[in-house]
Amino acid sequence: MEKDEHGKEESVVLEGEGIVEELTICPDCKTQLQKCLIQQNYAMVICPNEECAYPFNQGKNIDNMVYVKESEVLDVAKKRLSND
Repeated sequence: MEKDEHGKEESVVLEGEGIVEELTICPDCKTQLQKCLIQQNYAMVICPNEECAYPFNQGKNIDNMVYVKESEVLDVAKKRLSND
């Protein structure tokens, strides 16, 4: 995966289930990362691979916290409700 001018891996926007829309590749296992909603408008970017500890194996996790727009949360909630 290409890196931006600051050395961080660039984001790839994809459609998917749940809150996951902006994905990057895990630096440890190369799995696509996901947003995990932890509070109303905040998510932590984590690796969904159960064998991988990223980002919990990092010394600093604040960089993995992202703001989630209310519209994104509502869109996901609507999709989940329509699938029930």
